[in-house]
Amino acid sequence: MLVIVGAIGVAYAVQRPAGEGGVDAGASASVSAGVSDGSSSVSGSPSPSGTKSPSATATPKPSATTRLPSSAGGPWPNASNTGVPAGTKLTTYSGPCQIRTAGTVIDAKTVNCTLEVRAANVTIKRSKINGRVVLDTDISGSSKWSYTLVDSEVDAGLVQLPAVSYGNMKVIRTEVRGGATSVQCGEHAISCTVEDSYLHGQRIPDDAAWHLGGFLSNGGKNIRIRHNYIFCSPPANSVGEGCTGDLNLLGDFATISDVLIDSNFLAAGTGMSYCLYGGDASSKPYPHADHVVVINNVFQRGSNRKCGAYGPVTGFNKNGTGNQWSNNKWDDGSTVPPEN
Repeated sequence: MLVIVGAIGVAYAVQRPAGEGGVDAGASASVSAGVSDGSSSVSGSPSPSGTKSPSATATPKPSATTRLPSSAGGPWPNASNTGVPAGTKLTTYSGPCQIRTAGTVIDAKTVNCTLEVRAANVTIKRSKINGRVVLDTDISGSSKWSYTLVDSEVDAGLVQLPAVSYGNMKVIRTEVRGGATSVQCGEHAISCTVEDSYLHGQRIPDDAAWHLGGFLSNGGKNIRIRHNYIFCSPPANSVGEGCTGDLNLLGDFATISDVLIDSNFLAAGTGMSYCLYGGDASSKPYPHADHVVVINNVFQRGSNRKCGAYGPVTGFNKNGTGNQWSNNKWDDGSTVPPEN
């Protein structure tokens, strides 16, 4: 084991560059243009932080013993209670950017490259990654690889790729910003878990036709999204492009199946079409999702009282096999129905 310790309304897929598993996907609401760097905030929600300058010591935050609970309740994830714990001394990472040794642990490091995981049981903790974290589930043999990203901060910068991807991963108490999508789970992933994390601050050039999101799956199974603050924060840019939604399940490359979306806060923004895409759409190659459970989530109404430009949710079929919609509320306590 290697241990490295320091002191608009229609969503569609866009093929990514070769060599990366999955795709970035979606469409934005055509609304007013703006500087689309993810720095905007919404009244009543934690303000997304700007890019932090590298430091040998982590930004002061609560200690690990007072971090977020693993179940519903407690404070929503934000910049103060996710990421590198207070007092952690960071040193510069000098190891390989492509990780091929099983059981590798990267702890308390500033990593200035994209980490590509090609090994089993890799752990990245208490670290700041100025780049992306990738496990390419399209590569032969990738089903044996896996990683956990915990108590860390990822800043992918301005790139038309997800910040954290594409599966066989657990993302816990981590702040993720930059990239076109915060976290993406590919159709060949064995599993994807995102818990107690803060997904926000995606980035897009002002003249680019990119499609952004907080969490994205273009098809797949065994997905667990629990107690996160998810915000596709950039406004539409000068060509009307930007966010699809906060949480996007789209049947482009496989059926959406066996998904739990539990106790998340979906932040409002009129630059996105809907806050949640539920995996069911007749226009998709795999049009019918199954066993999608959406429970105990809070949708922020926002300035237009709809969460997204057109509503809180689209593409959730309450009559689909194994699908469940229960106890989903607006931030004023009223009930959110499964379709707007």
